[in-house]
Amino acid sequence: MVLIKETLDASIIETESGEIRLNQYQIHDVIGSGSFGTVSLAIDVDTNKKYAIKEFSKSRLRKKNQSNLLRGVGRSASRGRGGMFNIRAAPVLKKLDHPNVVKLFEVLDNPNDDMLYMVFEICEKGPILNVSITEKFKFLSEEESKKLFRQILLGVEYLHENGIAHRDIKPDNLLVSNDGIIKIVDFGVSEMFDKQNDTIKSTAGSPAFMAPELGRESTAGLSLQAADIWAMGVTLFAMSFGFLPFQGENIIDLKENIQSKPVVIPDSCSEELKDLLEKLLDKDPNTRIHIDNMRVHPWITSNGKDPLPDIEENCQKLVLEITDQDVHSAIRQYGAVFKVVHAVYKFKQLRAKSKSRDRSNESSPANSPSDSELKLPVLDIPQVSSPLSTAIDLQEEPESEKK
Repeated sequence: MVLIKETLDASIIETESGEIRLNQYQIHDVIGSGSFGTVSLAIDVDTNKKYAIKEFSKSRLRKKNQSNLLRGVGRSASRGRGGMFNIRAAPVLKKLDHPNVVKLFEVLDNPNDDMLYMVFEICEKGPILNVSITEKFKFLSEEESKKLFRQILLGVEYLHENGIAHRDIKPDNLLVSNDGIIKIVDFGVSEMFDKQNDTIKSTAGSPAFMAPELGRESTAGLSLQAADIWAMGVTLFAMSFGFLPFQGENIIDLKENIQSKPVVIPDSCSEELKDLLEKLLDKDPNTRIHIDNMRVHPWITSNGKDPLPDIEENCQKLVLEITDQDVHSAIRQYGAVFKVVHAVYKFKQLRAKSKSRDRSNESSPANSPSDSELKLPVLDIPQVSSPLSTAIDLQEEPESEKK
């Protein structure tokens, strides 16, 4: 194995097979990406457990926060509301404990580095569906859809009872664990709210799954929870029929169709499923079905034969209080540890180029990468703007919590 120089204040080794070991984590392939960073598979060598490490670009978050502040959105964060990416949200995510919500184990932050890292449980079976905006895709049987949707309902109910609106519910964010359990993931645009006031402060989500009211000029008085329920309806429709209820040539057409066109539900489903979809995809958020009515709907309960666990049982592990100690211990500052991961890949690229040059001039010492060449490259992942992608809109963190 090759020992890499400790120029970035961390001890890293590369095995003969090319694997990268960083502290107790062995970093493997990138398994996902998004507008703020990537998700990599990692294995804790002490326990042999697999994890998903998600990275976030703090500079990108900061730019979005500044944009929100100019619109007056950020002021809500100082009152306990706002996007999940202020520092007080980390202990909330760590304390969430529900079988249908992905578990966050660790947050790693370096004030001198652009990247923030979150270590989550791994969901190796991937999303429940591979959705296309333009083509039909594989769908599930009605019974399988019911089995999975019941889990989604319980997970969303738990989040709402904790004062968290997900704001980007869609198949891509509903992953399946090895034992077949649905895990709600990706809280990138989630918002914390007061139980007495869940009004929307800004628009966020993936356009194909966004509620019609989110396309209005003003979102004043509109409900975060109702918007999540609409997205659940679009997801259930996709699971059941293999296409989306609303489509369009572009995002503008899509939004207009969501706002104006009636939903057409195929006759291939049961009357109970059709009734539930009509209630979920009610364009009026004030009359749209609530979770407390959804959980007792005949389709969900098989006409009362298979009721869900009651709300007290489902939400028995609520996050009741976040202390200052929780905040301080939630984020571990590791110095420059995790940016070494990127430096290692940069090192490999430089080494490959060096070997190529060595073929023409083996005696030249200038071909070896220097410490300065190992400087971390800043990743700039472009924002994707398809109807299935996320329209990111985060909140400004309170001034007192900025580093």
